[in-house]
Amino acid sequence: MESSADKEMVETVQRSFVAPNEETPKERLWLSNLDLVMRPDCYTPIIYLYVPPEGKCNADVEEFFSVTTIEKALAIALVPFYPLAGRFGTDGDGRREIDCNGEGALFVVARSKLTRHHFDDFKPSTKNRNLFVPVVDSNCTVPLLPLLMLQMTYLSCGSVVLGLAFNHSVVDAHSDFHFMQALTNIAKGNSSIVPAPYINRTLIRARSPPLSPSKRQAYAAGTKSESLGHTSKEISPPIVSTILKLSQCQINCLKSQRSSNKSTDSAAVSTFQAVSAHIWKVFCVARGLAHDKESRLIFSIGIRSRILPPLPEYFFGNGVTSTVATATVSEVIGFIPERIREAIGQVDDAYIRAHIDDLEVADKDRVRNSNRMTESDILIASWLGMPCYDADFGYGKPVLVSRAETGMTGVAVLINNPGKDKGISVAIELEEETMELFKNAFYDYN
Repeated sequence: MESSADKEMVETVQRSFVAPNEETPKERLWLSNLDLVMRPDCYTPIIYLYVPPEGKCNADVEEFFSVTTIEKALAIALVPFYPLAGRFGTDGDGRREIDCNGEGALFVVARSKLTRHHFDDFKPSTKNRNLFVPVVDSNCTVPLLPLLMLQMTYLSCGSVVLGLAFNHSVVDAHSDFHFMQALTNIAKGNSSIVPAPYINRTLIRARSPPLSPSKRQAYAAGTKSESLGHTSKEISPPIVSTILKLSQCQINCLKSQRSSNKSTDSAAVSTFQAVSAHIWKVFCVARGLAHDKESRLIFSIGIRSRILPPLPEYFFGNGVTSTVATATVSEVIGFIPERIREAIGQVDDAYIRAHIDDLEVADKDRVRNSNRMTESDILIASWLGMPCYDADFGYGKPVLVSRAETGMTGVAVLINNPGKDKGISVAIELEEETMELFKNAFYDYN
């Protein structure tokens, strides 16, 4: 909960809507089932921290990071990415769609008397999300929801925090970072470098008629929306977050670690599989779960290259589905990256088409609220390989990129470290007592 003291940390000095700077198509954009399973009020909140060059004084802060430059770049970027300037509407059957009306993205400028050192390394938290990323009023109805919100916060030390909220019923992380590549290049005067988005989503329509519901093991993608966008009211213990770093050497150690399944080919273990298997193991230990209890590792996987025919590289929308690795706690503690590889391997064209068909005939509200996470479940979101740290507006690359909050206990986000560091940062939120146990066990690879 945001306190009055928190509100005083950041003062809003400008709040407006930025529309595309040219006429854009005034059309209704069909949303796929992978879009609609996300709540319409679910956002992906991202923060970027920019630090001025050494010697830049406080008086030069807007020269370091110009409001006018960013605002103009946003107006230009919203021309090819015009759905982000629209609002939600409904078609004749009541199905949610995007009304591409050009009303614009929410743009906020704020100031703080505090320095970057006051914000606990910008670990994911509700406090940081509310301070640095625009928040929709709780009374805002779905047709009025902005689909993109951006806030520039100038700190007294000269640093700038850029916070964005992308509506998750419109785009996934892949599309988020595609937009950021366009926005930053436009700010530097390179508007033609980044390819335009592929707007049409009908490539992932359900089959007609949809095939009968599949019996595959899957996790309702809408629960991801609950987990990453909304705090569960059922969780009462205090929730804390941390960011733990793994070096390339530590990752290699995990990749070479022998699984409890002696037949596992360690050379085939990917970074995601090894790190996720380790997080899963440490999570079960920290939660003190009974060894015979079933545990689930839930994660999203991109479908752009897995569906047939493949989606265009710059497909703009939700191009992800969810899958699940399941095992007993005893198996998880034995380190089982191969179970994660098996879950990934089942996500082929047939799996994806079946998932889309299932959503076509299902009540999406019911799907969204089913399969809620239990104490033995963990959800991992991967931003590995995404151009997170390429967001240079002409003032240098960010020194930190992170989700502003994960939104629920038992959720971890993986992101590559910046620069030449080939390591990974793991941002995770857990109950306070569990977190201490998790941190104590995280660097124990035995």
